[in-house]
Amino acid sequence: MYSHQSSDSEGFTALRRHEEYYLTGGDLFFLIEQNHFRVHRYFFERESQWFKLQLATPASPGATRQGTSESTAIVLDNVKAANFAKFLWVFYNPKYSLYNKARVDDWVAIMELAHRWGFHEVMKLATREIEKLEMPDIDRIVAYHKFEIDRSLLLHRYAALTAREEPLNLEEGMALGMETTLKIFRARELAR
Repeated sequence: MYSHQSSDSEGFTALRRHEEYYLTGGDLFFLIEQNHFRVHRYFFERESQWFKLQLATPASPGATRQGTSESTAIVLDNVKAANFAKFLWVFYNPKYSLYNKARVDDWVAIMELAHRWGFHEVMKLATREIEKLEMPDIDRIVAYHKFEIDRSLLLHRYAALTAREEPLNLEEGMALGMETTLKIFRARELAR
């Protein structure tokens, strides 16, 4: 167990090694929500231009390179440790072709991080897997818009919203955003 002073000066917060993703032989360290992750740099450099640039930045003279140990771990803010573990699962899944244990919300969490860091192949995988799963049309449209997924995959979702009996409610309209909501309302008018 490790400790560091918390920012609110109330004492120390225990740091721990992530139970699943603190890997022997890992050469890249992350710190997320008091969890140390030790993984393989290879996946991050191979898959993400963003990480490739981050990891290529040389350390200042006399300093240890960032991410090479627990004391120099890369701190990822605005990321939940549980979501980062889901993301890592894509690379460390023992059966590469079997992703059927993941639920829609797992894939959306994976998609969010893949989009943020430019993991294009992971984005394609997450999209393929989400396409196989049941997901409410509104939620799918919102996720695909947010993460810039090919909108042609949504054509039948838009059509379903246009053809359904009840119009979009306020909550759905707020989730979809003004532009999409107006386009659906316009399509409904034209269809009637």
